[in-house]
Amino acid sequence: MSNIYNPALFVNQERKFLGFQKLLRPETRQAVMLIQATKDMGKTWLAGRMQHHCQESTVNLPAVYVDFRNPRQEHHDFLGLVRLIRQQLNQPAYFNQLNEIINSYSDAPIGAVSGLGLLRQNIVNSFNLEEIRGLCLDITINYEELSGETLSARAGSLVAYCQRRQLLTVLISRCAELRVHIDWWDGLDAYRVGTAVSEQPTNAAITEDNMGILRTDSAADQSRVERQINDAFFAALTNLVADRAPVVLLFDSYEAIKPDADRWLRQELLTRLRDSQLADLVIIVTGRQTPDLSELNMSNLLVQTRLEPFDEPTVREYFEERRKVALGLDWRTILVTSGGVPGALAMMADHAMATTSADDDFFNDL
Repeated sequence: MSNIYNPALFVNQERKFLGFQKLLRPETRQAVMLIQATKDMGKTWLAGRMQHHCQESTVNLPAVYVDFRNPRQEHHDFLGLVRLIRQQLNQPAYFNQLNEIINSYSDAPIGAVSGLGLLRQNIVNSFNLEEIRGLCLDITINYEELSGETLSARAGSLVAYCQRRQLLTVLISRCAELRVHIDWWDGLDAYRVGTAVSEQPTNAAITEDNMGILRTDSAADQSRVERQINDAFFAALTNLVADRAPVVLLFDSYEAIKPDADRWLRQELLTRLRDSQLADLVIIVTGRQTPDLSELNMSNLLVQTRLEPFDEPTVREYFEERRKVALGLDWRTILVTSGGVPGALAMMADHAMATTSADDDFFNDL
């Protein structure tokens, strides 16, 4: 699980959860649920319940959980979100073209160059653009099908193109003929002629993201690169949804979202959903505040709701049935003291279950 949800302790949000299940049905018009609540009201637990449902073997739906408070998740800008969602979907075959484009505009981190990354660097250091065009002609590849305008971008695209089409042996062999002073097979011995098919890399058709930092020369260049990456990402997502619909995206702690990520959420993800460029996608946004989407004119796709404090019957259920704490409790006092806030009730139950003394028996005779 991506968060602290514990099914054994979940109470009182069945109506909201049933609403989520309704969103998953193909006949439901709405696709976005905004869940607002104050601190400690159980927003993260509810999102966890939704993700848990998607992961059940009888349901088996792709589900992504993004927590904007979690510093371990890279979600601060558009590329971080794209990579995070792609990673959690765990369907790498759909994202080859995306990864190829990202790699063509980024440098691999120092010390993290793979055999294929080294091949790309060697091509950049050994050939110019016109020579790469000739190289493509030699191995019967259409140069115009490669993406990017710079030498580095074209080289990365060439390697990815050959990887997807299992032409790396041909590419490396031709490079070795043209530039004999370079060890072109470094880290790529599995692709040598004569290597048994069974020993070839099993992920030969997968293009991996080098996880490098984007290189752009200007604001206009940055916008162009972002557009290419976003278009490739949503094309991949559309193909995945077509095969595995619906796909669920859960965004928790919206109040902590960064401006760049918020812009991507509104201008890219939600706008495409509104314009019917994406279908069979369910989006949940929880937070102490949720986005005002009135300017997007997509009210027909929205469900807005709030989490309310527990009432007395729910408090009793939580203590007696979930936490197994009941003796000597004044339910009215507990309700008034806690305000019915789930986080406060959890702390009270924890204290009630704790031992009356933390002292060691060393002190018993004193």
